[in-house]
Amino acid sequence: MSNVSHIKGNVLNSSNLQRIVIHSCNCRGSWGGGIAYQLAQRYPKAEQVYRNICEKYNDRLLGKCLLIPSFESENLIICCLFTSTYGGSVHDQQSSILENTLLALDRLRNIIYRKPNFLEDNVDKKLDILMRNLDENLSNYNLEMPKINSGIFGVPWEKTEQLLGEYSTGEHPLHFDVFSL
Repeated sequence: MSNVSHIKGNVLNSSNLQRIVIHSCNCRGSWGGGIAYQLAQRYPKAEQVYRNICEKYNDRLLGKCLLIPSFESENLIICCLFTSTYGGSVHDQQSSILENTLLALDRLRNIIYRKPNFLEDNVDKKLDILMRNLDENLSNYNLEMPKINSGIFGVPWEKTEQLLGEYSTGEHPLHFDVFSL
C-alpha cells in the first residue's frame, strides 16, 4: 500500500485537522513564488521567522527542515524543507535538490518522533530550540504538501514521489497527502 495519497484541491484550503503543510524552499529567505508565495501572503509572521533563519544560516540550512507555527491557526504548522540554495531560475541541480529533500525528510521524521540523533551540528541544535514550543504530539498531524520540487525547482514530480515512498516502512513510517489543483 502506498504512503502517498493524491487529493484534488488546494493544500492551503482551511481545515480543522491538525496538519503540517510541507513545502520545499531555498536558503536565501525568499518565499517569492509558487506555494511559498501563497504561504507568505497568508502567514506573514511565519515568513518572517523563515527569513530570519535564512539570514542567519544561509547555505548551512541545506538538507534541513524547519517547522514554523502559522500564527493564524493552532492546527497548522508550516514545514520548510531546505532543498536548494537559491530559488527561481538559479536553483540548484535536480540531483542536489533530491538529495537535500531526502535529508530534510529524514530530519522531519526524527522531529515528529522526537529522535534526538538528528542534531548533527550547531544549526540543527538552534533549529531544534526554535521548534521546542510546538505540539508534543506531531505524529498525530496530517502531512500535507503540493507536488514539492516540481514547480520552480523543475524536478519531475515522479522523482520526488519515489523519494516519499522510502518513508512507507520502518519503525516510523510517514504518510503524505499530496494536493494538486
